[in-house]
Amino acid sequence: MIKLFRRSFVAGLLSLGLALLSPPVAQAQAQGTDTILVLDASGSMWGLVDGQSKIAAARQAVDSILSKWNPADRLGVMVYGHRSKGDCKDIELMIPVSKFDPARIKAAVDGINPKGKTPIADSLRAAAEALHSTENKANVILVSDGIETCAPDPCGAAAELKKAGIGFTAHVIGLDVADPAAKSQLQCIARATGGVYLDASNAASLTGALTKAVAATQGTKVASEAPPKPAAADPYLGKNIRGVARLAEGLDPISDEDVNWGIYKRAGDEKGEHVNTFYGAPFADNIAPGDYVVEVSYRQLKREFPLKVEKGKPAALDVILDAGYVTSEGSVAGGAAKVDDVVWQVSDKGGRLIAQEYDAVPRFVLAAGSYVLTLTKGQSKTSKPFSVAAGDSSNVQLSLDVGKLIVTSTYAEGGPKVEKDIVVAVRQPAKADGDEGEKVAQEYDAESRFDLPSGSYDVTAVVGEAKGTVRAEVKSGAPTRINVNLNAGVVGIKADGAQEIDILSAERDLNDERKRISVSYDAAYNVALSAGDYVAVAIYADGHKVEKPFSIAAGKRQTLEIKQ
Repeated sequence: MIKLFRRSFVAGLLSLGLALLSPPVAQAQAQGTDTILVLDASGSMWGLVDGQSKIAAARQAVDSILSKWNPADRLGVMVYGHRSKGDCKDIELMIPVSKFDPARIKAAVDGINPKGKTPIADSLRAAAEALHSTENKANVILVSDGIETCAPDPCGAAAELKKAGIGFTAHVIGLDVADPAAKSQLQCIARATGGVYLDASNAASLTGALTKAVAATQGTKVASEAPPKPAAADPYLGKNIRGVARLAEGLDPISDEDVNWGIYKRAGDEKGEHVNTFYGAPFADNIAPGDYVVEVSYRQLKREFPLKVEKGKPAALDVILDAGYVTSEGSVAGGAAKVDDVVWQVSDKGGRLIAQEYDAVPRFVLAAGSYVLTLTKGQSKTSKPFSVAAGDSSNVQLSLDVGKLIVTSTYAEGGPKVEKDIVVAVRQPAKADGDEGEKVAQEYDAESRFDLPSGSYDVTAVVGEAKGTVRAEVKSGAPTRINVNLNAGVVGIKADGAQEIDILSAERDLNDERKRISVSYDAAYNVALSAGDYVAVAIYADGHKVEKPFSIAAGKRQTLEIKQ
């Protein structure tokens, strides 16, 4: 049922878009066209297609239609399921049929928060009533991802409206409709009113289907994808086991390929040997008579149910999962962008990890209960407690404080750039002089990128023995670019026969000693050094040492050969 709700809401949104493009310009100018966009705002609209919620896909589709709408035609917007979770009377004419106002329509659609049921039939009746007072041609565009959840026969209601003499036509788009019964019902609505039915398998094809439906409202002949008559064959004929799953008691069956039915032989009160696995819901197949345990897996959820199959008798599984759908469209504080490259984690109230997702918009199926949702991007993290009731479809809104820090390095002011062998560390500012702040993150790329909470950081780049530090200010929702100037160069030292090469500072301390900067146990050595004066010392097997002073200039390379 929930999935059906999703479909209906999308249908409504798309219907909005379709309605937006009305009959041919010539006719519209001569007579005018009245259209109501019936938007489905049932809870299932938080379901996902191609990595985004159906409500987001529908909003995008409606936006694309608004730019093509004939401003001479009148448009209204009707929404159902957006105010109450279980009310079949939750139908609202948000914008009466009136002069086209794209800003008003966009604001209405953007403000919809899906949560309720899918009263398709009553919404069509309400739309027809709103259109009844006009002599203009009347259109309704409906986009749905599922089946009616309140009235028994929306197709019959559509046929009655067509006979009412108001020129009522409903064009219907089925979004990701897998349930044969749901698709048949939607096709029947279009067929009964003389409209077209179009399939949209994913978010990408939704705008295309909507564009065709708009063309149909403008008088262009568009081929309907509905068969002349509904298929009469029973897709489950000859099967001895059928299974449906519901999120909660009284809801419509789930229609989703992600539901798996693992069949195991019963071993006492436990599941024993695995027999078979069936995929999708609803499903129908054949299985040998016997006593079984069925493990129903639906994304993050697992439930076990007993099953007895008797010879010559079909077995029907109708299971209640006592669960709900949860999604989240995380946003970045201080910016309009949605978060990506993220980790979503759901934990129970005791802190135990329940589920983990990596999509920009996740979808969880969770048992009724209390949880905590955590969103992480790089070093930024935010959490929010939430609850799930059986049958719920909800969206948990999270805003993440995160900015992008992009770090490059150069050997000298203006270049050349450091291309390899670099270590970039981000630390909290030191609390006392001479101390290093707590390390936050570390990368090794010539252009290192960090996702960080807003604030101040010390960024240190190290190449060889050269080191530079820069203070960075990160803002949420915005990129920050910094360059660390190492003020360094590179020396290449060759000392044939040497067992060790030491690089010392040229200056001696109060104890007449020079500080060791670096050491290599090869006869050839390349190393980056901060600009300054140094002494290279080659040490041979017999203990003999040869010293050679040299200087490093920022951005330059020099070679040094030491002979015994």
